[in-house]
Amino acid sequence: MNTVLLANLVSLAGCLLMVSIGFVKKKKWILGLQCIQFGIMGTGNLILGAYAGAIAGMVSILRNLAFFKFEGTLKLKLLFIGIQTLLSLPSLQTGWLEWLPLLSTILFTCFLDVKSEVLLKLVIIIAQAFWMVYDLCYQNYTTMTFDFLTMISTIIGIVMILRDKKRNSSTT
Repeated sequence: MNTVLLANLVSLAGCLLMVSIGFVKKKKWILGLQCIQFGIMGTGNLILGAYAGAIAGMVSILRNLAFFKFEGTLKLKLLFIGIQTLLSLPSLQTGWLEWLPLLSTILFTCFLDVKSEVLLKLVIIIAQAFWMVYDLCYQNYTTMTFDFLTMISTIIGIVMILRDKKRNSSTT
């Protein structure tokens, strides 16, 4: 089977989960479901030879599990940014494109402990924009399409959260 087709099929499973996460309101559920998504998406990247993307997925699983269990201190953030950077160094030397997963992961890590689900979702939108470019360049067309759809679903999720807050504040 063609590797581009195989990678896009594997990525489709992760993509369906990724879009559905945009509708999730609770941070713990977002982080837990993302672990599964990162594993699937990392596998798709590995098949395509998109090693920086695969590394980002694997480190993100560990990061989300740590932040799920422990308070997101500056030391913990720096630890995962350091791990991500060190593991990405070989691929970073091949060009600008390989920096996008690293920048996306660093951005998300910096804001992972934010209390506001709306701010977390805004960060997800920006990070997805980086991934959309990366996925397009690696011919991961399924993921690129779903990156865009995730941005849309996350915007809808923000609207839902804000609507619920407005509704709850008007009833009290």
